[in-house]
Amino acid sequence: MSAIAPDVDGIEAPPDDSAAVLAPVLDFSGAVRFDPARIMEGEVGEGEGAPASARCAALLTDHSFGDVARFFPDRPTAWRAAVETIRLHHRTAGRPKRREIIVVSDNPRLPPALAPDAGVRRIPEEEAAIEAAMGPQVAALLLSPASIDAGLRFLPGSILATARQMADEYGVVLLFDETDAGLGRTGMAFAHEWRGVAPDVMVIGDLSGGAEDGEGASALVLGARLAHSLPSGLPLLDEEAATGLHAMLSAAFAPGFEARVQELGWKLEDRLATLRWRRPDLFSDTAGTGLVQGLVCAGPAPPLAEALAGQGLLVRPVGNVLALLPPLTVTEAEIATAGDILDAVATAIPPA
Repeated sequence: MSAIAPDVDGIEAPPDDSAAVLAPVLDFSGAVRFDPARIMEGEVGEGEGAPASARCAALLTDHSFGDVARFFPDRPTAWRAAVETIRLHHRTAGRPKRREIIVVSDNPRLPPALAPDAGVRRIPEEEAAIEAAMGPQVAALLLSPASIDAGLRFLPGSILATARQMADEYGVVLLFDETDAGLGRTGMAFAHEWRGVAPDVMVIGDLSGGAEDGEGASALVLGARLAHSLPSGLPLLDEEAATGLHAMLSAAFAPGFEARVQELGWKLEDRLATLRWRRPDLFSDTAGTGLVQGLVCAGPAPPLAEALAGQGLLVRPVGNVLALLPPLTVTEAEIATAGDILDAVATAIPPA
C-alpha cells in the first residue's frame, strides 16, 4: 500500500511498486539544525578548562561582528535580554524616551516574544518607511536579513544599508534576527554577511533547530558599546546544555563548513530548478540560498507537503512555498534521495 494519502487536492497515490521509500524519514522541515549523531566534540583548544558557556561565547564572537555573547535557555529570554539591553543603553546615555522598537517587516505578525510590548511597532520593508520612522522615541530598528515565517524572504542589501545609515545618523541601535538563517544555513555564518551590513545586536533563536515555541538555546551577540547595558538576573543556559552547544558551534565554524553548505545548497537548488521547469503547472519558481531552499507552488503548498511526508520527506509549507530546510549536516546522498521523492510525488500528480 502506498504511503501517499489519496484524494489530497487531486494528488493521486502511485501504484504499490512506485517510489517506495524504505529509508528513514528525511527531515527537511527545519526542525533540526544539526544532526547530533554527526557532530563529534573536537579538541578544546584555546581556553581549555574554561566553562563551556565561555568557550561557546568565544566561538561566536570570533566568527561574528560581536564582542560579547550570552546564551539563554529559550528564545523569549534572549529577546527580553536584547530589548532590555537596548533600552538601558539609551537610559544610561541620557535618552530615556528612546524606548520604541521598530520592526521592519512585511509580515504583519510580530515576533511572539515582542508582540505584547506596547513599545514595539511594525513598518513595511521600504527605504522610505525606515527614513520616515525615525524620531526621538526610536530606540532600535529590528530586521530579519532572511526569514522563513511567511515564505522564503531575503531582504535586499539596499534595505539593510538604509537601516544601517539611519541607525548611525539618528543614534539608534540596529538589531538583526538571525534565527532562521544563522550558523550557516545560507552558506555564510550569518545571512547579513551576504549584504556586507553588520548590526549592533544580533539574536539567534533556537540554536538546536527551528522550534516555533521558543524552546531551545538562544544567543544574544553585542558590540562592546552595548555590552555594559546587559541586564542581570535573567536565566542563562546551564553548563550541561552549553557543552552540547559547543560541539555544534565548533562544527558550524569549522574550516570549510560554509563552502560545504554552499556546494550542497547548489545541488539541492539544481534538483528543485529541474523539477520546476519540468512541472511548471505545479511550481512557478524556486527561491532560496544555501540550504534554505524552496519551490513556489502554483497552488496550495500543504497538500504537496502531506504527500511528501507520506513518502518519507518532511518539508515545511510556508504560504505558497514548499520550503526545504535540511539539517546542516545533510549528505549529498540524502539530497539526492529527497530529489527522487519530489520527482516521484510530482509524477503521481496528473498534469493540469
